[in-house]
Amino acid sequence: MDRNRAGVVIIQGDQIALIKRNRNDETYYVIPGGGIEEYETPKQAAKREALEELGVNVRVKALYTSFQLNGEHFYYTAEILSGEFGNGTGSEYRSSPHKRGAYNAVWVPVSELNGLRIYPEEVISVLVSDRSVKLTETGSKIGKSYQLSWVGSMYPYLDEPTCTEVGNVSVGRFGGNTSAGQNKNEDGCLVWTGVDWEFAVLLDAHKTASSAALILDEVERYHSMFTNILIKTTQEVVSELREAIVGLFQNETFKQKCREVEGETACLIVVRKDKYLWWFSVGDCLLILIHPELEALGESAQNHRSFYEWIGEVNTFDSIVPCYSTGTKELRKGDNLIFLTTDGLLECPHTNFHLPDQVVARMKNQSVQDGVQQLLAEIEVKGVRDSTTIVAWKINIVEDGVVPSDL
Repeated sequence: MDRNRAGVVIIQGDQIALIKRNRNDETYYVIPGGGIEEYETPKQAAKREALEELGVNVRVKALYTSFQLNGEHFYYTAEILSGEFGNGTGSEYRSSPHKRGAYNAVWVPVSELNGLRIYPEEVISVLVSDRSVKLTETGSKIGKSYQLSWVGSMYPYLDEPTCTEVGNVSVGRFGGNTSAGQNKNEDGCLVWTGVDWEFAVLLDAHKTASSAALILDEVERYHSMFTNILIKTTQEVVSELREAIVGLFQNETFKQKCREVEGETACLIVVRKDKYLWWFSVGDCLLILIHPELEALGESAQNHRSFYEWIGEVNTFDSIVPCYSTGTKELRKGDNLIFLTTDGLLECPHTNFHLPDQVVARMKNQSVQDGVQQLLAEIEVKGVRDSTTIVAWKINIVEDGVVPSDL
């Protein structure tokens, strides 16, 4: 008879809590979890299993992933509140060792998961995909580069605002409040950095996250093409980016993939090269450039939000005349804060974040990471349902910007 199961995904620092199993001369690992009793909810079962298998009391947070396999399986993120890790009291520890083998609660570095035999594979595959921040050493022309690629179907961050540092770029993710009815995250983002450039893609999909994932896959497929452009002179970069991006989306193979995907997505691509900012915008994601000179003139918002443009099942590049906007901006002398966001932040109830000056006010006089975390914490408290993804970073420009001839 099929039985529903629940478990916990507990990550502290760069390590995950697992059960190490030795049985019949074989060694493997399992995510802590077990069967759901008739009187339990999945969350209650996950909490009980953490105590029985790990010896710790936990706060069960958001649903990490679920799947069907001889019953329904539910795995939740959780944090340890109390107890002594490794002192589980479940029946598996009390059974005769020769029948059940050895059970040991262990901490395993997330970076080593690919080399281990771990069950359920359905949970580990999601985790490995989500833990996609990596440092890569490249040639002397590019130097060290940081990369992140994520889509909400990998890990939704429901009820779980978080901020990740990707080189000098802060990436904030919040899937929304389940208490407000949210049950999925359809955002996505990609960040690449180089010596004198950053390349960011922000996506906000409809119906499913499939269209966001499609664009990320396509951009990553052309990674070499884009990085070869980005290491050129600033003038060449700004000149070639539009042709490269539009060419990608107008490719017939890509457009056929869009016809086969479920749903569509807004797409904002932003590149900083030297002291210039370039962007490509389809849909309603927003780019804000924060600098005192721009703030004084009400010039913080850079792109125009369009509510009837998408890429995917409904695709502007399948129209007779594709609709999108691009722009280029010279950064001003001093600190420039580049801020991209999806519409969850902008449309949060009981706030005025649709007004750029309200976002600017929250981000001033603190670090980028602290500002992003403050915004996510505020919309969580205000009961936002829709997901929010923020990509933000600060660049200091030492050269004077263009000024009128009479100054």
